[in-house]
Amino acid sequence: MVEQLPIRTRALLLGAGLLFASGAMLGLVLPIRAEMEGFPTSLIGLIGSAFAAGYVAGCLFLPRLVAQVGHVRVFGVMAALVAITALINVLFVTPIAWILVRVATGFAFAGATMIIESWLSESASSETRGRVFARYMIVNLASSVIGQLTVMLFEPGGFEPFVIVAILGCLALIPTALSSGRAPEPLHEVKLDFRRLIRVSPIAVMACFGVGLANGAFGTLAPVYASSIGLPLWAVALLVAGAIVGGALMQIPVGRLSDRMDRRWVVVGVALVGALLSFGLFALELRDPAQVILMVMLLGGAMHTIYPVAVAHANDRAVEGNFVAVSSGLLLIFGAGATLGPAVAAPLMQWGQPQWLFLFLMAIYALVALHATWRTRVQAPVAEPQPAFVGLEAIQGLTQETLHLDPRVDEFDEDERENSPLDRR
Repeated sequence: MVEQLPIRTRALLLGAGLLFASGAMLGLVLPIRAEMEGFPTSLIGLIGSAFAAGYVAGCLFLPRLVAQVGHVRVFGVMAALVAITALINVLFVTPIAWILVRVATGFAFAGATMIIESWLSESASSETRGRVFARYMIVNLASSVIGQLTVMLFEPGGFEPFVIVAILGCLALIPTALSSGRAPEPLHEVKLDFRRLIRVSPIAVMACFGVGLANGAFGTLAPVYASSIGLPLWAVALLVAGAIVGGALMQIPVGRLSDRMDRRWVVVGVALVGALLSFGLFALELRDPAQVILMVMLLGGAMHTIYPVAVAHANDRAVEGNFVAVSSGLLLIFGAGATLGPAVAAPLMQWGQPQWLFLFLMAIYALVALHATWRTRVQAPVAEPQPAFVGLEAIQGLTQETLHLDPRVDEFDEDERENSPLDRR
């Protein structure tokens, strides 16, 4: 019989689920509403970039604030800020207001997520960390999909979706604020040593940046594309949720494949599949909801598996004890790509056609595949046995604190992790 997790851990997972559902719902309803309001596509892209920029800023600067003020107070402020910014969106329906508010939303969402993850990490022992991490990723995935599908129940042109988001953000505060137990350790600051990461794995750096560009653009602009080609609201919600489900379904098969062969060739293969599927969505100009949703679900299988394989490859090449340093650096690189992606892809859609979004994705995935092919030919493979792959789908709620929940972190000694160089000599 599988031992149940403590009540406190389950309460924290509930709070995380409510938070992720609110974030996913708001992330979908905003571009749909912006399209209805006649916002230029280029400005809708900036709205998406603003959230990613705020999220990265939160990961960088909030650990210091938590160290000064405390977890409970900062979490209360961040949860309130998530709710407040959701309501401001419906009060001031202008592109500039939404861009500014989305920066604050991203900042608050990063802070609330990191604090929940730090509480979960503190509540997990080395024996239960794997189960806690697995449940957390399941909650992340399920609540994100539920939040997106909930959009179907409300009219995006009304105020109801924004009120629901605010309510969910406030509800997330209850199970976390009332959980008992000692305060967790201070949040971990994330640092980027770009030169060392390039030396460890240029393939991982390029892949994570490219996936950030593509995923960031898709997450913001896919609802705009779907609405522009005439898909009904239910199909728009299923399309965006389908990409996440497709990515989740492919984590295990792609992970097992990467455990049995050179991970670099897996990056090449998955990126090529992503490029081909993106080209199909661009060239075929599909209009049938079922066909579009199926193609996007297949694309999601490629879109959400390149990142974890690239991170695993980088850690194969790093010395033992640097899992967190390498992974958190790549997370920042992914965040930089996610910030730029919507801002770059949106003008292409505005000047061309809605399906030009997939022309952008095709170009990114093709570049990732070409770069990985070139690097594979000039750099020897990892000589030592590869650690087992762990799925880490690059969706909302991924911070440096997530990495400390990862069961692989217990494989390394803390002193060795802090004092050793990143790359294998």
